[in-house]
Amino acid sequence: MAQPETYQALARKWRPQTFDDVIGQPQVIQALKNAITFGRIHHAYLFCGPRGTGKTTTARILAKALNCVNGPTATPCNQCPSCLSITNGTNLDVMEIDAASNTGVDDVRELRDSSRYVPAGARFKIYIIDEVHRLSKPAFDALLKTLEEPPASVKFIFATTEVHEVPATVRSRALRFDFHLVGHAELRDHLAHVAAAEQMTVEPAALDLIATEASGSLRDSQSLLDQIAAYAGGAITADLVNDALGLVDASVLFDFTDAVNAADSGRALAVVGQVSRAGRDLGQFVRLLCEHLKRLLFARSLGEQFADETLSADQRQRYLSAAAHFAENDLLRLLLMAVEVSHRARKGSPQPRLEIEMFAMRAAALNRSIDIRALVERIENQTGTLGPFGGSVPSATLVRPEREEPPPVPKPEQRIPESTDDQSSAQTTQAQEARGNGKIDFGPILESICQRRPSLRAVLGQAELVKTGPGTFELNVYQGSTFHQRQLGEKSIRDLIHAEIARTVGAGARVTTHVREGAPAGAQPSTAVSQAAAADRERALGSDHGLQEILRRFDGEIVA
Repeated sequence: MAQPETYQALARKWRPQTFDDVIGQPQVIQALKNAITFGRIHHAYLFCGPRGTGKTTTARILAKALNCVNGPTATPCNQCPSCLSITNGTNLDVMEIDAASNTGVDDVRELRDSSRYVPAGARFKIYIIDEVHRLSKPAFDALLKTLEEPPASVKFIFATTEVHEVPATVRSRALRFDFHLVGHAELRDHLAHVAAAEQMTVEPAALDLIATEASGSLRDSQSLLDQIAAYAGGAITADLVNDALGLVDASVLFDFTDAVNAADSGRALAVVGQVSRAGRDLGQFVRLLCEHLKRLLFARSLGEQFADETLSADQRQRYLSAAAHFAENDLLRLLLMAVEVSHRARKGSPQPRLEIEMFAMRAAALNRSIDIRALVERIENQTGTLGPFGGSVPSATLVRPEREEPPPVPKPEQRIPESTDDQSSAQTTQAQEARGNGKIDFGPILESICQRRPSLRAVLGQAELVKTGPGTFELNVYQGSTFHQRQLGEKSIRDLIHAEIARTVGAGARVTTHVREGAPAGAQPSTAVSQAAAADRERALGSDHGLQEILRRFDGEIVA
């Protein structure tokens, strides 16, 4: 009876056998090929990077390149006994050691002793130590001497995913090469090539999902394709990939963020319940939601410049449309909340569903951000309201009632002398001329104050200075508001005003300041706040919820 053919996993069957077969690591491959071509072969190499990016595979190819009968060569033949035995793992001079299983100092001493002997039949004796960071400190110490001065026929190739755990003394004795995650497009194209060679029918959208789920690991992408092919038994579609891997469809993620945008906590909770009832992993749901919110944030921030190689043109447009309903700050806050929940889920939360439901309710109840600049423009124009999360929505327009404005009252002509002494003399003369009725001309004093602090013109524009007795004066500030009271309550501002008054009326003058309602006696109607304008502001405040919120948060008020 014939033995059934043994099936070989895709990750093993499609393992690169030459430097040109390695995907996504051009900087490493080019450096190694050049080193071999120009005879600059180092005695120790350190390959570091994420899992599934080709570290151990590249180490085997390097071993074949050094020991090939045609070598050292950048293009091993894969036909000679040396290449074939290295591929099969039976070469006596190329030893792969798992540091996770051989962590002790005795294991390293055995390695050190065996390195003294010449190769059995190859050009070099090569030690490939995988996950080298798992060696104990005494083991590293025992390796250092051999690593620093190895026999000419010995080469070391270390591979690790945690390079920071490798002692600096070891890192400094080896050439370091960093392997990076493989790009999405390269993974997708490689999977399409494998699927075609294996006579699989796979939708492009399904390839995108597999490449995304592999997260830059070539080995993981091949293993996932193998798993899904076994599950499908035929054509592989995007829906089938979602079912096989327990993924959440993108439409569910959009449903969740739509509910958040509408501040509908019940609908957001319903989406979480839907995911749970479908048997999907809630931790994976939050992880996918983080990626979804990140895309929304980038789409909102970049606008038409937003690009994502994992998205089709229609998907990209959908993200741009959805992102327009959110403010950038709100998307950032939602993403930070989701990342926090995802972190707790990975750490093994005792109640993951409760955590995610609490996140859903917090997200739906999140206070919206307010763009201060847009709010100021809206207050000035008195049009528009804030939509959910800062998005623009049609709104009723707030219009000032038409009325005739009285012509502005021209200011009396004032002369400011060029010199400070002349200025003080002129102002003192004016004050002396006005003392007959107890009032002091405050106009020149105001101009002098505003030269040093222009912002005080709005506060002191309706002020009058009155002499109340020998050397005592009273400054009355009209149209007083809480804002004006706060300004005048600051010691630095009060000292500035009193100093300018004393410079005019005479040193030693005592000044008291009062904030009063109304307007000075005899003021023109245009200088007082009209009741119509006040009513206008009240209507604006009552109908503009965004304005109410900003006044509440900043303890503000509308002033003339």
